[in-house]
Amino acid sequence: MLDKLTDSMQFSAEALKLRARRQEVLTSNISNVDTPNYKAIDFKFEDALKAATGEKGPMGTPAQPSLGNGAGGLAVTHKGHITGKGNAGQSTAEMLQFRRGNNAAIDGNTVDIERERAAFAENTVKYEAALRAINGRISTLKQAMGSGNQ
Repeated sequence: MLDKLTDSMQFSAEALKLRARRQEVLTSNISNVDTPNYKAIDFKFEDALKAATGEKGPMGTPAQPSLGNGAGGLAVTHKGHITGKGNAGQSTAEMLQFRRGNNAAIDGNTVDIERERAAFAENTVKYEAALRAINGRISTLKQAMGSGNQ
């Protein structure tokens, strides 16, 4: 039982860390909107969360997040095969990628301020929701422990 609680809290803690890290990345993009030749960067939250939590993929192998181009990790079909590492175990700094689909301005900057603001707002809402969920779990646990002592 304690393992399940620990795993649940660990997952939530990793999600909060990654949301905070993504806020930093998005803030950097917004801050550099007027910097010549600045290339907007980001990372896929879902892939980073899988890598951070060690989510298991098919056949019990660690999840191997995609590289942003739709290509996943190598499938292991026999225990003698060499596993492709993909992005598993990488930090978010290693998972950062240039934003695709943005046209560069005349000065070479690829930051689309509207896209960055929208991503920032969405990430903020999701961060706050995750924080509320953790607070709710902690409150529930405190109540459960308190009611057992009466």
